Amino acid sequence: MIRPDKVGLALILLSFVVAVVALLSSQPLQSANDRSRWCTVWSLVERGTYQIDEIDKVPEWSTIDKVRHRMSPAEPWHFYSSKPPLFPTVVAGLYWIERHTLGFDLMEQPAFVTRLLLFFVNVLPFLAALLSLQRSLLHARVERRVCWFVLVSAGFGSMLNPFLTTLNNHTPAAVCVVFCLAALIRVRSASTAAVKDFAIVGCTAALTCCLELPAALFGLLTFVLLYKHDWKTTAGVYVPAAIVPLAAFFITNWICTGGIKPFYTYYGTEKYVYVHEGVPSYWSQPRGIDANDESPGVYLFHCVLGHHGILALTPVFLLTGIGWLTGLWSERKSVFRTVWWLGAGLSFLILSFYLSRTQNYNYGGNSSALRWMLWLTPFWWYGMIPALQRYGKRTSGLLMCVALLVPSIYSPLYSLTTPWQPCWIYTQMQQAGWIDYSTTVAAFDPPRYSVVGIIAADADDTSEWRSGARRISLKVIYRVNFDDQPAVILSLTDGQTGAATDGGRDAEEARATHNLVILSQVKAAGKDISFWLKEWQLPLPADAEEFMQHSSKSLATPATQIVRLLRGLPSPRPYNAASPRYLRYNRLSGEKWALRCERGASRVAFDDPEHGRCWHRCDVMYCDELPFGVAQWSIQVVRHSDNTLVRSETWTCTTLP
Repeated sequence: MIRPDKVGLALILLSFVVAVVALLSSQPLQSANDRSRWCTVWSLVERGTYQIDEIDKVPEWSTIDKVRHRMSPAEPWHFYSSKPPLFPTVVAGLYWIERHTLGFDLMEQPAFVTRLLLFFVNVLPFLAALLSLQRSLLHARVERRVCWFVLVSAGFGSMLNPFLTTLNNHTPAAVCVVFCLAALIRVRSASTAAVKDFAIVGCTAALTCCLELPAALFGLLTFVLLYKHDWKTTAGVYVPAAIVPLAAFFITNWICTGGIKPFYTYYGTEKYVYVHEGVPSYWSQPRGIDANDESPGVYLFHCVLGHHGILALTPVFLLTGIGWLTGLWSERKSVFRTVWWLGAGLSFLILSFYLSRTQNYNYGGNSSALRWMLWLTPFWWYGMIPALQRYGKRTSGLLMCVALLVPSIYSPLYSLTTPWQPCWIYTQMQQAGWIDYSTTVAAFDPPRYSVVGIIAADADDTSEWRSGARRISLKVIYRVNFDDQPAVILSLTDGQTGAATDGGRDAEEARATHNLVILSQVKAAGKDISFWLKEWQLPLPADAEEFMQHSSKSLATPATQIVRLLRGLPSPRPYNAASPRYLRYNRLSGEKWALRCERGASRVAFDDPEHGRCWHRCDVMYCDELPFGVAQWSIQVVRHSDNTLVRSETWTCTTLP
């Protein structure tokens, strides 16, 4: 009879409380990864389809983890989550129950619904897994101090903990591994194994394969081990239990994709790389860490000891390596020996597999851990046991174990509510300048000081921009040579749409028109607008010859409001280049399209008579396809003292192609 372990139960309860608090404190929809699954959940319950077109259009729900797919060439394209559909289908079942009982909508109340579902999907199963782990250790007669250390490592010291707050496949896979290993140990150690343990191993091993596709090797190995142990029970119990989740996996995949291959296997094909309504998919031009091109050696270093390093973030797993070496060498009769072999072999093979995928050297994307190794964590917990039994008997050895455990607890705590943000090691290395995965954007050459992107426009080119009821337009009148350089004469019209004066004049008469001269493209290159923009103060010349005759006495500095409008800023400041963006719009034909724009941004401080010291920021979307090279620019004025937004306006081109 095994005595109850009250200390162990207290540790498990405390870890459960921490997980609940973290779940309640975290924000929903943190990453494109979990949004991708949530989109499927919503679409299944609310629209009865795996297609996520509708919800993906909502900015807060849009995801890059999607594919464009159609069942046949005669059908239109639709977006689907790139994730295997089985797990989101299970979560959708829970959401359906919640929707028809409590009535909360996932899109309307995302915080409440996601936290409620994650409690049942992540937190409760994690609690059950810790209890199963404790029971397994107690039945194997592991020393209490060793058991407590393993439970602390499992409950507080692994990078699984942050992912309990988000919808992902790694935490449920790890939970399945815990139950599978506990049952496997019972089967391998008992003289007469319980039939139910064969069923547990078969079901959980297969379910792990469905959640983590590289875990297929794990499922195969468990089958071989049990087949050698008792082939009749394996064939009669293990196999039917394994067929259930595998059948569900392939059936849901068939319904979703029209085939048995999950979308994962199509990476790099037209399902991932496409142009939709003028916008290329993210995976046709990945950025940041997703565009990483490090060598295998550097990648291996960061996977083990660097910014995503398993041993860097959780050095307590150094005890696992020591435990595997000592346990496999000396403890030949241990009930954990099979688990140690599986853990060491699978850890090596899975890491080698991802090292071979050089096109995917992104460390699992922008996340706090090497997340595609997380499902192996239960193997590492069991692997600690020989080292703990060896070093835990001496004070110095115990202090060493504790010294390895403390930073292993800090890393999960640091990322507890932000699993989809860089970990503390990554942040420190980035601040020190040791790593930089940002996509480099070339600076504007020459520098830009104006929202107007193209100076040498063709004759009769016209563009109009609107911001609320106000609109401005630029029109090229003609081009001439001035001081042996090409100059452009244009008119700028500024006014209110639909405005009328008290005298009854219509809007066009009420709008102010200014005749401007852009002296030359050479003068404009890399200089502030005050160097190259002039205003024609006499009536507009009839032709270029008249302009040349009177230009010397007719050109003057334009009004301040014109300079400020076309500069975008109250004082000169060059625009910094940023990553390109796409401006979506509807063509006259009704077709949805998008323009690729180069982004520029700048800000200056100035003194506002009413609000005091303020920041004036201007963001510009330059597009060379347009006559004056600007599709949109946005202005924000923010009070310096308290960051209060004082004024905001966005000018958008209305003459898009």
